[in-house]
Amino acid sequence: MSDLSTLKPILASRTVWSSLVGLFCLLASVFGVETQLIDQGALTEALLQAATGVSFAGAIVFRVMASTKLTR
Repeated sequence: MSDLSTLKPILASRTVWSSLVGLFCLLASVFGVETQLIDQGALTEALLQAATGVSFAGAIVFRVMASTKLTR
């Protein structure tokens, strides 16, 4: 059984937050999010893809570096 000192809430996890950012960017890309300020669809798509890649890479790095287990 895990010691309570090694547990933390899910929302305190950098891995979870990084994954949520990646999921948000992926969904924004899938649903074709557009803004009125940016007319260039390619720029928007490139930014969403870059943010998605960085967030998923961050999730991997943060999970490897993690020293505590998550609780519900």
